[in-house]
Amino acid sequence: MSTTNQPAPDGDNKTLSDRVRSLRIGAESGGGSGASRLRFLPWVFAVVLLLTSVAFGYRAYRVDGSFRDLDSGKETVRDGARKSQPPGGYVPSDGSDEADAAAPGEVVLQAKGYVIPISLIQVSPKVGGQLRKIAEGFKEGAYFKKDAILAWIEDVDYKAEMEQAKGLLDASKERYEEVKKTMPLEVKQAEADLDETRQTATQLKLDLERNKRLMMTNSLAQREFEQAQYGYTSATARIKRLEASLAVLREGRLGRREAAAKFEVAQAQAAYNKAKWRHDNCEIRAPVDGIILSKKAEEGNIVNPSAFSSGISASLCEMADLTKLEADLSIQERDVAQIKQGMPCLVMPEAYQADKTFLKKHPKGYEGFVSRLMPTADRAKGAIPVRVQIANISKDEAGVYLRPEMSALVSFMKGK
Repeated sequence: MSTTNQPAPDGDNKTLSDRVRSLRIGAESGGGSGASRLRFLPWVFAVVLLLTSVAFGYRAYRVDGSFRDLDSGKETVRDGARKSQPPGGYVPSDGSDEADAAAPGEVVLQAKGYVIPISLIQVSPKVGGQLRKIAEGFKEGAYFKKDAILAWIEDVDYKAEMEQAKGLLDASKERYEEVKKTMPLEVKQAEADLDETRQTATQLKLDLERNKRLMMTNSLAQREFEQAQYGYTSATARIKRLEASLAVLREGRLGRREAAAKFEVAQAQAAYNKAKWRHDNCEIRAPVDGIILSKKAEEGNIVNPSAFSSGISASLCEMADLTKLEADLSIQERDVAQIKQGMPCLVMPEAYQADKTFLKKHPKGYEGFVSRLMPTADRAKGAIPVRVQIANISKDEAGVYLRPEMSALVSFMKGK
């Protein structure tokens, strides 16, 4: 039995096209105002979401009371800051007078910095050469006292130079002693020659006078008279020459030759001292009491203090006295007015701020003080570099809790 052409029941007698038309926007009366309300619904949700975010952000700000400056790594506390902060806690730095009104011993500012040695020493050889031997235990972290030998450089050439200079020095000393002893004897010899010539001249003068008398009686040949005459003249000239030589010895040559010999000794002594210095510095010694931070060369390497190429080491190692450290900080320009020279500080290493062993020894961290404010600002950061010298670091703790380049929280305290 077919039911295809039977009429639909009441209520279902609408055709498919009628149903589609009824679903169109605005098809029914009043549909235009409903569509208008639907267009504003997303904006309402956006405004509600924005207000909710602002409300939660303001609540979190009021509860936490702090914000962190990501550029400088410094934490600052505003109006709702909690007063029960640990050492390194925080006081406003917005230009208000609250920091100035802080009681002595209270924290006025906290900043993050990095630990650096006060003096980082590049241990370089004073002479170049090949490392023949390195001291036992020479490695990073090893402690050496001042003047302890760290390494030995091959010294064959330097030893030969020193021995050559020593020979020249000995020779110059012998020449000086010879001059001191022989110059007075030379003066005496010149005096004796002069006396002898004077005696000879006296005799020749007597012979000349005798020959003159004989010539008057024609008892002497002309030749013998001339010999006597010119012999006496020659003796007189020789006397003058010997007198001049003696004057030169007494007044000039004696002192000058002795002084010249003395200067030759000094010159040879300087050359020997230089050669000995170079030989002695084949032993590389520790310049201070300190810890080896990094090794730059190994046994068999060639070291040279004036080296620039990568094949030759210019230094042996880096070392520093880790009982003398300071914290390097960058303080924003808006806060630098609160920092004063000599201001007391507390330095807490971030790596040990929750370590029970460290806190038992240093509950508030290491004590320190502002050693200097750098004279030049950092334009890129808008900050002033500040150095805080760390005190009370014992030799037993050197390199244990505070190491170069570690981060630390520095709390600046209100002084008395």
